[in-house]
Amino acid sequence: MSTTVAIAGLTGKFAQCIASALQTYPNVLIRGFCRSPEKLPESLLSEESVKIARGEFDDEIAALEFVRGADVVICCYFGSLDVMITGQKILIDACEKAGVPRYIASDFAVDYTQIPSGALFPKESARIIKEYISSKDVAGVHILTGALLETFWSEFFGCWDATTRCLSFWGTGDEMWDLTSYETAAAYTAAVALDRTAVGVMRFRGDRKSIREMKELFEEVYHIPLRIEQMGTVEELYKQVQAAFKENPSDVMSWAPKCFAYWCIQPQVHLGDKLDNYRYSNVSPIDLREFYLKHPVQEIHRADEKLGYRST
Repeated sequence: MSTTVAIAGLTGKFAQCIASALQTYPNVLIRGFCRSPEKLPESLLSEESVKIARGEFDDEIAALEFVRGADVVICCYFGSLDVMITGQKILIDACEKAGVPRYIASDFAVDYTQIPSGALFPKESARIIKEYISSKDVAGVHILTGALLETFWSEFFGCWDATTRCLSFWGTGDEMWDLTSYETAAAYTAAVALDRTAVGVMRFRGDRKSIREMKELFEEVYHIPLRIEQMGTVEELYKQVQAAFKENPSDVMSWAPKCFAYWCIQPQVHLGDKLDNYRYSNVSPIDLREFYLKHPVQEIHRADEKLGYRST
């Protein structure tokens, strides 16, 4: 008996990592949905078990046709609020109409369920969609992973300067970060997709480290010094975020990266110790040491650029 997994937003790197993880299981059919199938790698397009549907995020007819007959839908949208909210609502409505039993929302973040209502949070769409799906005859699945390792070391957070090999931080440097690689998050997402009993909020983590611990391990693995620099207090960070948002809320990139960084180091939104890793013993999470070992120091800031579909 085969399982059909429908992935919306398949041209995204994370979606393709999920497709790769799914292909390690037998009898899995993958159905992809995207605006520009021509952007997909030929190795993915040539897979007999993969079928691609073209459509815009707001195309209700295309969305319904895409989800029809699927056992589970995974949303990997990443974009504007319109894409993240309207696009997901259309997919959820389509799932309800087509009788798709489960919908995995595009969350993959800190534990936003613990963020106070009204607090500034870049992925406000996650909270909106969680509430929306709870009113539907579709079981919602919400996968929380903390910060994605490749994103942490990229230019997005603004923490790592590859030229000076300096890691900047807010606070004391002892604040903990929940860290999960794309591949680990994708592997757990694939396992959840194939587990028909998996519903609700699920928490997975690859590692948990402070800035100071990241520095110590970095120097141990790479045998070169890493400089760390304090940018200010956590309170000062949030004041900067609020000021940038107030000045131009539509300029998301002016405030969202620092806002993500703020929530990543807030203890109340950490994933905690009651993780769901134990449910899927076939998945071996990548910790920070292994991540360092996989990426030469001069390329670690471009680790996200190397992500995508890998045929098995």
